Amino acid sequence: MILLTVAMADADAQTAFDDESAVLEVVDPFIELHTAPGRGYPVFHVIEKGEQVELLKRKTNWYKVRSASGEEGWTKAAQLGRTLLPTGLPADLPEVGHGEYLASSWRVGFTTGLFEQSTSFSLAVGYRPLTWLGAELEAGKIYNRSVTSDYYSANVIIEPFHQWDLTPYALAGVSRFSFDARQKVLLSDLGDADAVNVGGGLSYYIGRNFLVRAEYRVYSVSSNSDSTGLSEWKIGLNTFF
Repeated sequence: MILLTVAMADADAQTAFDDESAVLEVVDPFIELHTAPGRGYPVFHVIEKGEQVELLKRKTNWYKVRSASGEEGWTKAAQLGRTLLPTGLPADLPEVGHGEYLASSWRVGFTTGLFEQSTSFSLAVGYRPLTWLGAELEAGKIYNRSVTSDYYSANVIIEPFHQWDLTPYALAGVSRFSFDARQKVLLSDLGDADAVNVGGGLSYYIGRNFLVRAEYRVYSVSSNSDSTGLSEWKIGLNTFF
């Protein structure tokens, strides 16, 4: 674990982490700088023992830092390890919190639930351009009596009270279903069908990069001039970055 010595004029180091940049001295062999916050981005610079780094900002469990020579890059929080306060006492760097979730733009998730009387599973990718407004693409399967049916959805998600750890949200979107010919429990006039859906749910931030999401939706499915109402309950785990 890389240890760093805090070199700050302000004696209140914890406040400095929150309100201004902190300057740290590398006391282990080196830290690596990536071009962006993620393991897949290349390492372009190494800061060696004895050099100082300035903490610029944090995104989930990555820190953007600036070296004494001016290079700016991202390093994983685990590589920064722990710091020492001017008093000599250890002080942990801030962990990922609900604020990082609010600031993040992308998230992916997995859910499972009941689509009418059938078990459903889905994967979703979401992008949030605003703290309270996002969009999501979803692909799922419905299982009943060893028969599977596919569905795809595009949804708009509104989170008006996004600052709460337990965050209510509303959604609306469009869906496309491909029902198997034996899936009579869901729709009598089977085949491909379009739908509009509305719903709502709760997201709960559980720590690090994860939140639990519980949701209820109502679908109005149209096929061959007929319309059928269907409902779905589901719960799942999301991660954000």
